[in-house]
Amino acid sequence: MKTQIKRLAIGCVVAMVASSLLASPSAAKNPSVAPSVINGQSGHPWNGASVYLEIDIAGITNGCTGGLWKPQVIVTAAHCVMETVSSPIVATSSVTVWPPGANIEATGPADVQVTSILADWNNNENGTERDIAFLTLSAPIGSTPISRLASEREVADLIRSKATLTYIGYGLTVPRNDPSEASTPIPLWLTQPLTDEYASVDIESGSFTMLGDGITSTCAGDSGGPFLYEAAGEVLLVGPLSGGTGLPCEPEDVTAYDNATTAAAFLNLANQALATVNLPPVAPPIPRLALSKPDRKYGTKVVKSNINEQGLMTASIRTRLKKGSPIWVEVLTCDDEECDDWTTISEKKFRVKKKGRVSFTTSVAADQFVYVWDKKNRALVSWLTATD
Repeated sequence: MKTQIKRLAIGCVVAMVASSLLASPSAAKNPSVAPSVINGQSGHPWNGASVYLEIDIAGITNGCTGGLWKPQVIVTAAHCVMETVSSPIVATSSVTVWPPGANIEATGPADVQVTSILADWNNNENGTERDIAFLTLSAPIGSTPISRLASEREVADLIRSKATLTYIGYGLTVPRNDPSEASTPIPLWLTQPLTDEYASVDIESGSFTMLGDGITSTCAGDSGGPFLYEAAGEVLLVGPLSGGTGLPCEPEDVTAYDNATTAAAFLNLANQALATVNLPPVAPPIPRLALSKPDRKYGTKVVKSNINEQGLMTASIRTRLKKGSPIWVEVLTCDDEECDDWTTISEKKFRVKKKGRVSFTTSVAADQFVYVWDKKNRALVSWLTATD
């Protein structure tokens, strides 16, 4: 391996602070240091999702990691293929790709060329960052365990549930200021939990934030590597690593975070890359219906309410009405901005059961209102439907 190769820094970034993406000093291989990204592990069954990249930027060869989404499509960080936010994307000939999961000291580069690079890199005012690139190859370089991209909806759900993701990359195995600058010739992995501390900003901007533990971490050279999640037997590519801060990579920083970009938030670039290698596009997600918080009156309690993807709403409520009392479930639309005029879509009659309970189902669509009325024409409870 070349001793002049730099491991491109993953940048000091908290989700609410702009990244600083600085190249690390030259990183010669140091066989006396045990491989560990930092304190990570080797031999993950998803190693084939991780690809080592060398990129020549302004005469300096930098090391990055990429995620093998398709046998001919790699997802990485935009700052791996651009010197600055305003710089042009590097020439395709400036990028060298290794086989997926390879020992880069024992194996030479893959016999392929990069045929196109599509990138989006921008620091936003709220501190989040778009930092993603799609590389297409002249030929497949091997199979990948990745089944598909995690959808934006799935990523939002993962953020809210603080799910744990797996990262696999080729970065430094010692803190950035360690003079040995030891890095790993094989892909190493670690797990990190998502944090919901910045959920609203992350979800809106197409990014996500990982919470570090100060013991294991990504470091310089891990930029662009894949964050992965397994769901129902599928390995999902959530997105590439952009930047990070904190121990153990950055000893001077106390708080440990990683920031990454949601790959599915950039389907336009993703589908352009797929078209380049004659693969079908990723279909846009089907909008999911959701119910608003119920507006309850007259002592009505909502035991449960939900709606499925087909628009079937199921609810159970408890009223102060006597057993056998009639209630009506009406679905309406508002015909103007002021909601002065309404149109009834459907209306069903139900009877109150023991202890004032009523259960019902009804079909609804987005932007419709569901009202439950008693015989005095009083609205006991109502919901508004919308898409998320």
